Amino acid sequence: MKKILAVLLFAVLIIGCGPKMAKQETLDAIAEARAALEAAQARIAELEAERSALEARMAELEQGIMDMNEEIDIVQDKIDTKCKKMKSTK
Repeated sequence: MKKILAVLLFAVLIIGCGPKMAKQETLDAIAEARAALEAAQARIAELEAERSALEARMAELEQGIMDMNEEIDIVQDKIDTKCKKMKSTK
């Protein structure tokens, strides 16, 4: 009798704690969340690529500014030299 009762209790325990199927609503919510995650990851990749392109463009512009500053310095030196010559000849 005790064995039968133990087997029945064990069977109830297994059936009660066994795997349960997810509801369709839960599966739909998971699928929707997964799609949103994939879309967000794609957007992140796009934004990272855009950021890299913008950083490269910024580096180009900064180099252009440095080159222009060098040209300004050269022109300023020429102007200063010409002005000194003109003052010394007077």
